Amino acid sequence: MIKTIFINYNDGDTNMQNGFPYLDILIFGVIAIFLIFRLKNILGTKTGLEDNHLNEKNQPKPYSNVVSLKSSKDNTDNTEINKILKVDPNFNKIDFLNGSKTFFEMVIKSFVSGNLDNIKDFIKPSVLKSFKGAIDDRNKENETLTIDLKSFKKNEIISSATTKTSVKIYVIFETLQITALIDKNDKIIDGDTDKEILVKDEWVFEKKIKDQSPNWTLIETKSF
Repeated sequence: MIKTIFINYNDGDTNMQNGFPYLDILIFGVIAIFLIFRLKNILGTKTGLEDNHLNEKNQPKPYSNVVSLKSSKDNTDNTEINKILKVDPNFNKIDFLNGSKTFFEMVIKSFVSGNLDNIKDFIKPSVLKSFKGAIDDRNKENETLTIDLKSFKKNEIISSATTKTSVKIYVIFETLQITALIDKNDKIIDGDTDKEILVKDEWVFEKKIKDQSPNWTLIETKSF
């Protein structure tokens, strides 16, 4: 039997109490219902979310105009953000980062629980397939994944790429967490149930400009 996983979420910095971002954030209609119950973080350990699509040597790179993004609190003082605005006038950096953080938590929670139904429509099929494969492997071995996300240390846009029809945004997440993979005999086979570690992940989101939907899609993940 697969054990029930209890995850203690203790992120005082999260913006969940402030409501959700507006038009330009991720999965906004769906998140509102599930957010309170489905939050957590996992990448950076040997748990199966190490998709590493960014490391594929032969992956096509249709976006040639990738630009670095300076740290800023809004759109007004960031030249690179303004480049995104030329393609997507509704883009708002703060709303996007709030939405990406919420979605990050939801993906982790769903991955740990083994149920991806609530987020599958917002993840690229190849990435979703890798998540499902890791969950299946874990279930076959009767392994239990536990995660205690302590806080977000960083949630920043590091670069972007635009075309006339779409936008890619690269986001870095740094979180403090306690995570462990436990086998059917209650033996820890990866991680530590008492040790807090800093985990760094890079996720890439894409939005098709001509689509009527304001939603972004998770298309790549990478752990460091």
